[in-house]
Amino acid sequence: MLGLLGATCGKIGREIYILMKTEYGEVEEPVPEGTVGSSTMPQKRNPQLCQDIISVAAEIRALVPLTLEAVQSEHEADHCPSIAFEAVRRSSILIGEALERIHLIVSGLRLNPQRMRSNIDLSGGMISGEAIMLELGRTIGRQHAHDVVYQAAQAAASQNLSFPDRLAADIRVTAHLSRSAIDALLDPASHTGLSASIAHRQVEVARRFASDIHAHLQS
Repeated sequence: MLGLLGATCGKIGREIYILMKTEYGEVEEPVPEGTVGSSTMPQKRNPQLCQDIISVAAEIRALVPLTLEAVQSEHEADHCPSIAFEAVRRSSILIGEALERIHLIVSGLRLNPQRMRSNIDLSGGMISGEAIMLELGRTIGRQHAHDVVYQAAQAAASQNLSFPDRLAADIRVTAHLSRSAIDALLDPASHTGLSASIAHRQVEVARRFASDIHAHLQS
């Protein structure tokens, strides 16, 4: 259980660590005023909390196989169980450190929706190519639609052309989809569905769960 919890913390830390890179710039862990990112590069804003979590999670995962060695204890017992006790003790301390940092991160996490959208737009609409394929497939068949969209995407990528323009110039597409329909299908915002409401609902579930655990520990 501690290994799974540590792995989850590590996953969260690594995801934020990656998205905080300059090339992505979509989120940022809290960077309190006065925090020094580098002794030689004063402009740096490093994901220090995430780096701590990643390293702590790695140590916790490494302790899991050590704990499993307790299973090899003979029926009259030997030193294996004490190894497990030490691994559990160390893992418990590390989990506390990881959770403390996770709390600090999620309490002050900064989001950059504009950068998220600009990153999505880097594909020039191709990220939503499947939507074109599925809609076009209603009339010309899925496999044929796949070939049409594939050819347009390959031409756009290899020749540095506009993907929407390539689709709009193909009679196999325009015979069934108008330019406005193409643009609407390629808009990522039209494909989020219920994801936002689901996310908010799950956040409330998590908050209630955390509150119940806190109340249980206090009782």
